Amino acid sequence: QQGLEFFGCVVTSFAISADAATEGGRYKWSATLQTGKKPDLASTAEPTITAYANTDIPMLSDGTGIRTMGKEVILNTFTTTIEHPAVFSGLSTTGYQVVGRGAEISVVTEAQVKYDANTKTMINDYDTQTAANTSDSFVIINNNAFGINIDNAVYTNAALSEGDMMMLDVSLKSVDNGTNPLITVDLTA
Repeated sequence: QQGLEFFGCVVTSFAISADAATEGGRYKWSATLQTGKKPDLASTAEPTITAYANTDIPMLSDGTGIRTMGKEVILNTFTTTIEHPAVFSGLSTTGYQVVGRGAEISVVTEAQVKYDANTKTMINDYDTQTAANTSDSFVIINNNAFGINIDNAVYTNAALSEGDMMMLDVSLKSVDNGTNPLITVDLTA
C-alpha cells in the first residue's frame, strides 16, 4: 500500500445539502480541509479507519416545520455552507506552529422553494429589507438527523426559477444578533 497522509488538518468549509428530486432527498455533506503541515506523500502506514454506521440515513422528507425567512415553505432543494478560514503562522521544519481562525464565520443558505401564496412576497421582501429577519430565517425540524435552525438572516437573493412549476430561489446569510448562534444543527443521538 502507498497512501497520502495529511497532518494537522482543520475544516475550513462544511456544507449540508439535500434535493427532493435526487436520491429521495437524502442529505449530503461535504467538507474542505486545509493544513499547513508537511504531508507524507509516500506513506506505507496501515490506516486506522472506523466504519461509518449506515443505519440511519437522514432524508429531506423526514423534515417538518420547514420555514424560510419566517414563511412556511415547500422546500425543493437547499445547501447550507459554513465557512471559517484557517490562518497558519509561525514557521517550522514541519509546517506551521500555530493555527487560528479568520475574523468571520460565514453561514450562507441557498434554497429553492415553491412559489405560492406563502412565498409570493419574498421578492418584494428582498427588495425592501432594511434589517435582518429575526425568527425562523431557515428551519428544518429533523430531530437527531440534521435538523437546521437559523434565527437571524438577511436576504442576499430572491428570484423566480421557472421549471415544471414556478419556483423561487432564495439565498440568505446568517447574521449575529449577539444572542442566538449563527446556526444550530441537530445531531444529538
